[in-house]
Amino acid sequence: MNSPVHFCTGYLAGRALGYGEHRFEVLYMSVAAYSPDLDSRLRSISPFFSHGVWTHTIAGVVVMSLVLAAITMLALTLFKRPAPLSFRRLFVLAAFGGMTHLLLDAFTFYYSEADATHHMYFWPVWNFPWHINTMFPEATFRLRVWVEVVYSVSVATIILMYQWLCRGQNPCRMFDPRRWFASEPGAQ
Repeated sequence: MNSPVHFCTGYLAGRALGYGEHRFEVLYMSVAAYSPDLDSRLRSISPFFSHGVWTHTIAGVVVMSLVLAAITMLALTLFKRPAPLSFRRLFVLAAFGGMTHLLLDAFTFYYSEADATHHMYFWPVWNFPWHINTMFPEATFRLRVWVEVVYSVSVATIILMYQWLCRGQNPCRMFDPRRWFASEPGAQ
């Protein structure tokens, strides 16, 4: 799946947990859902970070969730904000967001032996690359494209049409920090 879809799926996961569109948790889960793809940015620093390898395992998502939770707690401390969320809660939200990424990436396509090291979710226990055509050998690339298109359109429809137009809930509010940690009734 593409990066905007991962980000938006994190948004929907945060909303599904009952958080308002303006809450910090929604943005945090969106960032966590995108975070496994940061390996493509880190590749310029070190060849150790090849896309789809270390960060696209359950162990990698756990480590990245710990790092993201630690960085978030540090940032909240540096900005002298009382920590409204515990480290444990931040870790759980990040892990949940990261796992949505792995779920969506299971719909990628195994092209060649070069993909044999990508998306091995249970590494180092099990060296099986999770792609739509390795799980379902009859799956075609056309099916993979249809899954991504239908899912992407569905996510856009839910966010834009239903939440924004029908319910008046603006998904861009997650970028406004003024009400992230408000303790008002109905804010969560």
